[in-house]
Amino acid sequence: MYRILITLILSLSTMVLYAQNYSTVADESQVIINGTSNVHDWESKAEQFSGTATIEIEEDSLISISELEFNVVVDGIKSGKGGMDSKTYDALNKKKYPNIVFVLSEVTDIQANTLMANGKLTISGVTNTIQMEVEYEVLPDGAISFKGTQPIKMTDYNVDPPKAMFGAIKAGEDVKVTFDAKFAQ
Repeated sequence: MYRILITLILSLSTMVLYAQNYSTVADESQVIINGTSNVHDWESKAEQFSGTATIEIEEDSLISISELEFNVVVDGIKSGKGGMDSKTYDALNKKKYPNIVFVLSEVTDIQANTLMANGKLTISGVTNTIQMEVEYEVLPDGAISFKGTQPIKMTDYNVDPPKAMFGAIKAGEDVKVTFDAKFAQ
């Protein structure tokens, strides 16, 4: 009887952990690309993107992320200037590589509101391993917000920085991608 009682108490007091599938909430997320040129700084926004993840949460705490993939549609990157957008699409070779994709390899550390993640970033057909520090928040509705800024060197992905006016205007090779992505079940 004692053994049954202990088993019952332990089984009732142990919370079952299991991973849930999440997807981005596009209208509550954003991806912004900031760069420089020899004339002025510039900004573009990714207007078309999607993401999926398998995430484990226990009592409003992030336990693990076993899978995560984030996809930006190159044709959805907009600066508000048609000529600049066209140069961006050409530089990224959008016809051959219509998407920029990040696939999580592993989360190496989870703290109270930050995590360290390694993953594969593919731009214009070239894949590199990157490490990023990401802020996160488990929201009251059970969704999760991920925020961060990732520096990227275009030439690491065989992307020639765009030029305009016969080369008189040249974009710098370094960009910063700032993301604020909300994932919900």
